[in-house]
Amino acid sequence: MTAAELYQAQAVRTETYDAVQSAFAQHDILISPTLGCLPVANAKNGNTLGPDTVAGEKVNRLIGWCLTFPMNFSGNPAASIPAGLAKGMPVGMQIIGKRYADTDVLAVSAAFERLRPWQQTYDICRRRKLS
Repeated sequence: MTAAELYQAQAVRTETYDAVQSAFAQHDILISPTLGCLPVANAKNGNTLGPDTVAGEKVNRLIGWCLTFPMNFSGNPAASIPAGLAKGMPVGMQIIGKRYADTDVLAVSAAFERLRPWQQTYDICRRRKLS
């Protein structure tokens, strides 16, 4: 990575951080889907490709459809929990907390699981043969 690329990456990280922190001015917890599209099948080579557009916006097929990586930039605690199935594939819900509010994220995750137990829903995934 060149110095210019590092500088650009830091600028994107700062922009992401600022956007997330501004949302917490009015909210204690943020909820989002884990992916910006329906689930895709895993690639055998480990480089699973998603769509090249999400909601009409061009995205990187390796990671642009994954809504969890911005939280890695922001440093906020987050959990991706099972939220059900779409077309037979598991989908996740991301729960994001304020900085250092890890216990809030865990409490909301546990509350959702109590309201919508998911273990039996995912038996289909456990029984699926892996190649």
